[in-house]
Amino acid sequence: MIGAVLGLQFGDEGKGKISDFLSDKFQVEVRFNGGANAGHTVVANGEKYKFRLVPSGSLRCETVILGNGMVIDPLALIVEINNLMSSKCRAKIKISKLAHVVTPMHKELDKKEEEVRSKLSLGTTAQGIGPTYEDKYARSGIRMTDLQNLEILREKIEIIYRMKLNLLSGTEFSDAATRERIAQDLHRAGKELEPFLEYTESTIYDLYKQGKNILFEGAQGTMLDIDFGMYPFVTSSNALAGALSLGAGFPFRKVDYVIGVVKAYMSKVGAGPFPTEIHGEQADKLREFGDEYGTVTRRPRRVGWLDLPMLKYSIRMNDVDAIALTRLDTLGEMDKIRICTSYKKNGKELNYIPRSFQELEELELTFMEVESWGKLDPEILKKHDYHLLPQKMKDYIRIIENELRVPVEVLSLGEGRENTIVTQGSRLNSL
Repeated sequence: MIGAVLGLQFGDEGKGKISDFLSDKFQVEVRFNGGANAGHTVVANGEKYKFRLVPSGSLRCETVILGNGMVIDPLALIVEINNLMSSKCRAKIKISKLAHVVTPMHKELDKKEEEVRSKLSLGTTAQGIGPTYEDKYARSGIRMTDLQNLEILREKIEIIYRMKLNLLSGTEFSDAATRERIAQDLHRAGKELEPFLEYTESTIYDLYKQGKNILFEGAQGTMLDIDFGMYPFVTSSNALAGALSLGAGFPFRKVDYVIGVVKAYMSKVGAGPFPTEIHGEQADKLREFGDEYGTVTRRPRRVGWLDLPMLKYSIRMNDVDAIALTRLDTLGEMDKIRICTSYKKNGKELNYIPRSFQELEELELTFMEVESWGKLDPEILKKHDYHLLPQKMKDYIRIIENELRVPVEVLSLGEGRENTIVTQGSRLNSL
């Protein structure tokens, strides 16, 4: 099987946990977009693993691949690989030679660009992701394959510096010795990473021809997509399932099964529109119940109720076959639960997701209230039986399935890998 797993909301849906859970059914996992701004946390056998660049399935897959659509901080990647190798990771790690390189200059540019944006600041993670993609599309970027050649590194670093002089002037990068040090550091990192570098688009296709089950892992979420998300409060890459063709070099028509990861409520890091956001005491409770703080930044996440109109849009844009529903255990601890069922403007229901600021301000939301199912019994969790779950939780799941017309096939009921149920009718059971 060729599968894809991606978030349908604002990121932070629990893709890392779902990718890890599915990894015993797939021999290969490929990440196709984003960079170290996408933190994924996996809890397995009582131990917690934090992934920032390497695909989350690396604890169990035979092979994990960092695709060409990613932007990679080589120094951070070396640390992550070393940490994984010292733990239980036995996967072969392969890195696309065509992926672009994040440098310390890009991280500084990230901060400077936020200052220029002022009121329209995005709340980025300051990991240099946006400026690196800018250089990629300006055709002045550094690629992983360039790390092997010190002279090319020097040239490209100088080009980037001169093109961004208005922002970098007066910083440490004005010093030629600092730029030389960056080139030397990246060159050394390139030598260390050289055994992992390949033209991975060929590697992936060879593995496909061998009959391997391959899972493509997206970063961020649909509403952070550079084209179809809540622009400009988005990430700098395409986060839709179809982006795997560009970000990994694999034909999307060969993908059999798209799994959309949905948090049972909503959360968001950074600025921008968030139609179902809640505030005050309820928000504080939900944030604490779910430990809603960024994996990378530890910033408090904004939280809100489940947004069905947004999910209908995301499902259509990604051609989703099944839903993995996470954080049901967290939501059940709330006394009151609401679901947004429609968007209206001037009393008329909308059949699209507004993206202009004016339309969003005029948006009217319709909600339904559902009963809470309370804290889950640990004994029920151990039995991995859908039928034993609280009826009110199953009612919540049924509402989602009926409204979205897509089956919920994976349920996450806790942070541990073992706290996950695959429903009886899921295609995953045949793998």
